[in-house]
Amino acid sequence: MENCKPVNTPINTNEKLSTEMCPKTENEKEEVSSVPYQSLIGALMWLAASTRPDIAFAVSALSQYNTNFGKQHWIAAKRVLRYLKGTQDYCLVYKRSGKDLVGYADADWAANIDDRRSFSGLAFKFAGAAISWECRKQRTVALSSTEAEYMALSDSSKEAVHLRSFLQEILGQLKSTIIYNDNQGAGQLTRNPVFHKRTKHVDIRHHFIRELVEEGTISVNYIPTTEMPADILTKGLSASKHNTCKTALGMRLVDQRLTN
Repeated sequence: MENCKPVNTPINTNEKLSTEMCPKTENEKEEVSSVPYQSLIGALMWLAASTRPDIAFAVSALSQYNTNFGKQHWIAAKRVLRYLKGTQDYCLVYKRSGKDLVGYADADWAANIDDRRSFSGLAFKFAGAAISWECRKQRTVALSSTEAEYMALSDSSKEAVHLRSFLQEILGQLKSTIIYNDNQGAGQLTRNPVFHKRTKHVDIRHHFIRELVEEGTISVNYIPTTEMPADILTKGLSASKHNTCKTALGMRLVDQRLTN
């Protein structure tokens, strides 16, 4: 792959990974038996978790087929390498900004076509770039986009508590941490118990966020989908939107670190 042709995005937006792509015959299994798929995904997971949030969704989606992958999964995995080939000079750039810790939470409802579970994505920025991010498939099926977004907010609130605890040891008392999401219904659920009847089936652990909002530890604010950087952690995007989200998370070209 050293001389591969670069691509603009780590995952093809027109292709949905699924178990339908897994081998069905002995010949198909034999065709991919010698492919180092798991080794590649393991290496990519380390990169996605440490310095490259822009490939986190692609790697998370591909990792679901570690024990049963097909030719299309292998092609999709190699596409991530092609993307990295073209963006190897990008990195997260931190600088003094004077801004407080801020979070972003997003979800792609029923995105997995095998079991219809949603994908959650969360990111927290400090000092001008992302310091924490996560992309994963939700543990239960959400019955609406609002419910999926609410579960993503709940996960982000737990990460906010952890980050605040760490930063307060260094910086002292922090202001309320703002978490942005692009679903107004989910935002209302964090504050308004009137919606209880519509959400009484939601696992009680997801309501942890309500307590944090009530005590002022975090606040949930709305942001339009077009401005949501966590989109990059929940789905494959067009090249223009992918680059917008990547920049919003603080990724810059190496030669731009001192100028931007």
